Amino acid sequence: MKKLTFFAMAFLIIMRANSQDLHLRGIATNYSQTGKITSKLSYNLHILSFVNTSTLKIGDKTFPSGHTHFIPHLLFNYKLTDKWNVGGGYAFGRHDIFGLRENENRIVLQTAYNYKFGRLTTNNRGRFEWRSPLNLQTNVRSDASIFRYQLGLNYPLYDTKKYKRGVPPRGFYALASNEVFLYLKGATNGPVSSKNGLLLSENWSNIGLGYTTGKNRIEVGYGFQSLVRNKKQDMRFLNLLQLSFSTSINWGDVQYWYY
Repeated sequence: MKKLTFFAMAFLIIMRANSQDLHLRGIATNYSQTGKITSKLSYNLHILSFVNTSTLKIGDKTFPSGHTHFIPHLLFNYKLTDKWNVGGGYAFGRHDIFGLRENENRIVLQTAYNYKFGRLTTNNRGRFEWRSPLNLQTNVRSDASIFRYQLGLNYPLYDTKKYKRGVPPRGFYALASNEVFLYLKGATNGPVSSKNGLLLSENWSNIGLGYTTGKNRIEVGYGFQSLVRNKKQDMRFLNLLQLSFSTSINWGDVQYWYY
């Protein structure tokens, strides 16, 4: 038994020594705009951009820095209750994975549930994405099906009792989230949205600090992403400085000002 354990540990050490895990650094910027269409229906325009600031060389392979992902999406959300909402929409992904370029169409369906524990607000979001990436080098298109679950936490650092119902709050807040990606089906034409042998192939975590004026929010934080990047199950770890700006628009006020 001891010999079996020894050989198993030696095998794992050798496998890890031969692995090509990537440890990268970068910057992620987010812009989010939310607006009410009716009392129940709203939209969310979200633009996400990633820049890899690291250049790595492993053996004879070079992994250059550069702008890796640009993903705008537009979702429409319907408020079922004060805690539940459902939504759907479209997203477009432009990817550059170390020189391999792909464009991707995404159809998105999601539901979210908010719940409060005292001053702590939790957001549970389940999202299904059907993705169709096009490899721009081979002109081959594939498709993928991915389920994402995100748990988000928000804790106000200001005195919430100062603000009455309907009065926008102002102050700092702490935030944290974790999102897991379940690859039900992976793309087969390149690295974008590929499954690489594992159901759980990707995870995003972040922690940060934000400031709200009621209608606008600014957030700064640290993000960590892990991804199984190839069939050998080598990993890509990405450490991110995250910068976010969010705004809410009341189109009734805009229309009143215009006229």
